[in-house]
Amino acid sequence: MWMNHSEVQFHMWEISHLLTILSISILLFAFFYFRKSLRPYRRMIRITVGLLLIASRISLDIWYVVTGTWDLKSSLPLELCSIASLMCALMLLTKSYRLFEIFYFIAIGGAIQAIISPNLDFGFPLYRYIQFFLDHFLLLLAPLIMIWLYHYTITKKSIGKAFFFLNALAVIVLIINYFTSANYMFLMHKPNSASLLDVLGPHPYYLLSLEGIVFIIFFILYVPFARKKSK
Repeated sequence: MWMNHSEVQFHMWEISHLLTILSISILLFAFFYFRKSLRPYRRMIRITVGLLLIASRISLDIWYVVTGTWDLKSSLPLELCSIASLMCALMLLTKSYRLFEIFYFIAIGGAIQAIISPNLDFGFPLYRYIQFFLDHFLLLLAPLIMIWLYHYTITKKSIGKAFFFLNALAVIVLIINYFTSANYMFLMHKPNSASLLDVLGPHPYYLLSLEGIVFIIFFILYVPFARKKSK
């Protein structure tokens, strides 16, 4: 389970993938449904999830070393969800609103896309499969903890802050990609697995299309807060 068994391949929309999506959905719904009952334990929940996000990343680095697959071009925590996981861990441990209003958009938008169309080679029950989906489940849960248990909220300005941060981050990662011949955040070419990028045109035009889609996704994620304020 821990080692690199290439014969156990991941296939999108197979039964294990569908059951994983269903399980994540049920857990999130249960967390929302029992949110009032969980509030007395919110500090413990917040810190536990924050530490689990950090532990997940450390365990992945150990896995890279143990399996001999660590590579400068693919193993640094420079994918969008990897960065979001670490920043959400810091957000939870410090209760930072500045991190929350940025990574609410990035974490939820990125994690949903990753869960639905994972860039993953290993199937269930291998470690990498479990770590991938657990990490993205916690990534989804992190900003929701601050909303459901701490009543954090989002403003229109938060959309601009998140969009600016994401683009600034993309510039930094693009420079790193150039000097390491890597493809972090898929800025140099599309992933090998099926993804949203497949319908957005060839490189580099899909990056421009993605800008518009990201802004739309951010706006959709803002809508629940806008409706709440209007009421």
